[in-house]
Amino acid sequence: IGIFTSSGVQLPSDPLLAETNDLSYRLINRDVPLSDLIITHQTPVRDWALEDINVAFPRDRLKELETERTIGRLSPRAVSMVGSISRYTELIQKTVPGIKEEFDSQGVDLVFLFPF
Repeated sequence: IGIFTSSGVQLPSDPLLAETNDLSYRLINRDVPLSDLIITHQTPVRDWALEDINVAFPRDRLKELETERTIGRLSPRAVSMVGSISRYTELIQKTVPGIKEEFDSQGVDLVFLFPF
């Protein structure tokens, strides 16, 4: 099981995602504590995620489901980017293939999308 979020979750030590039209993405290791992550997407609904990051990036909830054997194995790395993108052609032609390759390399069969 893979996780994709458009909330801009990332480590503060990574290059910051731009507020809009950033076609790059960040990989989040499944063992990084959520308290070490920041949310860079500047959407008005971000207040909920700032209170509980699981609103935008429910990795810990999915890890619990994995432990309970409700779902299979959660992938080693999640993919995060910002959701404010209007460069659709570049997104589809350049970014999406890279994300697909990342999930393929992890043996992911199903990706949960968490739009933000």
